[in-house]
Amino acid sequence: LKAHYKVHHPTTSTSTPLHFATVRPSLLHGTIPSHMATSEMTADGLGGKTGGSSGSGGPVGIQCVMKYLAPEAVASAIIGKGGTVVAAMRQKCQAKVMLTEQGEFYPNTECRVVTAQAPTEEDLNELAKQILNKVVEVAKTGNVDAAGTEVELKLRLLAVRSAVGGLIGKKGDNIKKLREATGTKIYIAEPHSPGAMADQVITVTGSYEGIMEVLAAINTQIQASRGEMWFHTWAMTSGCSSASAAGGYGGAAGFSGPSGGPARGAPYGNTGIDNMIRVAQGLPRYVFEDSRGFAVSCVVPNSLVGGLIGRGGAGTKEVQALTGTKIGIREIPDDAENRTLNIVGPLASTCTAYMMMMKRYLDAEAQATKR
Repeated sequence: LKAHYKVHHPTTSTSTPLHFATVRPSLLHGTIPSHMATSEMTADGLGGKTGGSSGSGGPVGIQCVMKYLAPEAVASAIIGKGGTVVAAMRQKCQAKVMLTEQGEFYPNTECRVVTAQAPTEEDLNELAKQILNKVVEVAKTGNVDAAGTEVELKLRLLAVRSAVGGLIGKKGDNIKKLREATGTKIYIAEPHSPGAMADQVITVTGSYEGIMEVLAAINTQIQASRGEMWFHTWAMTSGCSSASAAGGYGGAAGFSGPSGGPARGAPYGNTGIDNMIRVAQGLPRYVFEDSRGFAVSCVVPNSLVGGLIGRGGAGTKEVQALTGTKIGIREIPDDAENRTLNIVGPLASTCTAYMMMMKRYLDAEAQATKR
């Protein structure tokens, strides 16, 4: 893959190259089209017409985020038949709800990660109620391991270190008061990796009302970190492994809708991933907040476009929804064998979307070789 990363000025169609990266040059090549800064792309990632300025290509503000761990039974209940339940949740709570793919588990668990994004804490609290309702449904089936019992429900979620620190409080005062007030049991595991973005698994057991109070408290603590530079990166990563069994090490795997199959994850401890996270954490705020936006473009074989975008464009829609970017796949004049893949948005979002689309590309390529 050869890609040009360019910064775009919203009032002009010119652009200035920022960086040039080469990956697997035997597969892809190309530069970003000159009209990219003023193009409009359809949500399914196909076609699009040249039009007025699109600005940064995505939201500047960072939404509120919460992450849950869902055993397969709970994940299935959240998704619902044909994705109808999760679609209703998204609409009712004005939220984005993403699940890692089947078999893509959080390290040392057999749980998929459910990432919820919404404009306000209140929206996330409403979504938490919807998710806990599904836990209740699973508990009624007698699946104690996944959801506890009807009397003592069980729910697990992920929180960053800073949020856990606020939840615990000085000498444990806050969490002690919360346990007493709600009648719940709250267990917090040690972080599985170093750094500000390190997740800690929080397991809460108790009554429906008690767990809802705890979730609201955790929600408040997580959103207190929204102003930190690393928060956006944390919101965009699942930390999952794609191994068929629990355990092992998980990469910063992407998210998908309810239909995708398992994908290959990159291991933690990989030097490239470590460097990427370290650089992102060290960049000044203005780099991420530049209102002009950034873009990346590459050329993909036409034969893999179907697998790249997913059925009905579901793959690109999910990536766009999670990252706030615009993704387009366009025909190339006089080249029937290739198309251009274009991604536009804030810097962190654009890079995240690019990585997620390259995962989809490699999966589509692997699938094609099996035929």
